[in-house]
Amino acid sequence: MKEVLLTTIAYSPNIGGIETHFDDLTKVLLKKGWKVDVLTYKPITTKASAPFIEKNGNLTIYRIPWFGGVFYNLVNNPILEFMYLIPGLFLFIPVLLIKEKNISVIHSHGLIAGFAAVFWSKVFSKKVITTTHSIYNFPKAGLYHIFAKWIFNKSDKILVLSKQSAEEIKSLGIDNIKIQEFTYWVDLDKFKATSNKRQVKKQIGWEDKFIVLFVGRLVLEKGINELLEVAKIWDKNITLTIIGTGPMENTISNFQRFDKLTVPSEVDGFPISNVQYLGKIDNDELPKYYNAADVLIVPSVHEEGFGRVILESLACGTPVIGSNRGAIPEAIDQSVGKLIDVTPEKIKESAEYFYKNPDKLKKLSDNARKFAEKKYSEVNADVIISTYIK
Repeated sequence: MKEVLLTTIAYSPNIGGIETHFDDLTKVLLKKGWKVDVLTYKPITTKASAPFIEKNGNLTIYRIPWFGGVFYNLVNNPILEFMYLIPGLFLFIPVLLIKEKNISVIHSHGLIAGFAAVFWSKVFSKKVITTTHSIYNFPKAGLYHIFAKWIFNKSDKILVLSKQSAEEIKSLGIDNIKIQEFTYWVDLDKFKATSNKRQVKKQIGWEDKFIVLFVGRLVLEKGINELLEVAKIWDKNITLTIIGTGPMENTISNFQRFDKLTVPSEVDGFPISNVQYLGKIDNDELPKYYNAADVLIVPSVHEEGFGRVILESLACGTPVIGSNRGAIPEAIDQSVGKLIDVTPEKIKESAEYFYKNPDKLKKLSDNARKFAEKKYSEVNADVIISTYIK
């Protein structure tokens, strides 16, 4: 049986688009007859708990015990982040390679996991694949530049989500032949459009509301501040609904000054009754919320890698207003959404346009599901698997 080791700093029950991608990838690998070992840390970005070793058929997850609570304080300092997260992976990878002698390929995700995987792949003569899920904006010189270039040079293949990501890796002097673009996919049976949007809205209590939905980590980079600002100025008939967890939870709660639901509040003298914060919603429940929303907003103010929530929303037939940054412009086009420069004024303009032009919104909605079926099906996983065996 073919066996692969996946290495990553974060895995379920951590929350995020990348973590969901790992779930999708392991499902496909198992379906195609692979034995999968996952090496990661116990949750470091959420308070959820998980066992050290979790085995389910041909999938075994090893979660290294680690101290949490500091991850978000280090994300803007790559060197400190590296020092925090490298030791566990570096120590445990050789243990697994000795224990699981049939592992033929190590697939690392991100630069930290990539460093440890590349080092030990050379010691144990294993193939190593490195995937980047973000835009890194590598400096032109310095330790970070040298560190990234070494990882990519020593990788057998580099998987990237966008042309922009490929270009920044090539700018380090990496041979183009090593770089392979791939695209996330979505479970089209799970995320699908409802035949009765009005009924789903009624189930949630949104029947009389125009919902602009945000789903994601609550961090500055995701444009949370811009969303909260626009809620003060856009049409009072538009409701911003936020789903997710993260370090800005308290900011949102303080902004609202009400508990979870749309009870009128006041911020700086301005009445805020059109913001909902729903906290964490189980992944299995998300399709219902995508279906009930009128439009998804992805207002990232940094170079977003791809934005997995975009795929999920489109699969449910819900159009997207997305930031004109990173790989987001490669994920949608004008047939299913709108790209904007992220400012409160531009978000307001786009949301109000769709609110006032339901016929235009319906046309995008009608296109969305077909767009997802064409671009974001499980067949996209074949690109990844081909790098394991070639």
